[in-house]
Amino acid sequence: MLKTILIVALIVTISILLLSVRLFFGKKFVHTHIDGNNNMAQHDIYCVQKMDRMERHKKHKGVEEKRCKKNPTNS
Repeated sequence: MLKTILIVALIVTISILLLSVRLFFGKKFVHTHIDGNNNMAQHDIYCVQKMDRMERHKKHKGVEEKRCKKNPTNS
């Protein structure tokens, strides 16, 4: 039982070391956030936060919506 646990721990340790080689010796991580991708920006695709900010900015310049009251005779 102990031998199996040690073998599994050794395999996991070796796996973590091999996966971290690029982190320690390689380049930076690839920027995967949508704002860091120029091709997406060319197609007007942005992250949700930026799109929300843009919509709020449009709304600020727009006309305020009027809310209709419910007609009491139709209820």
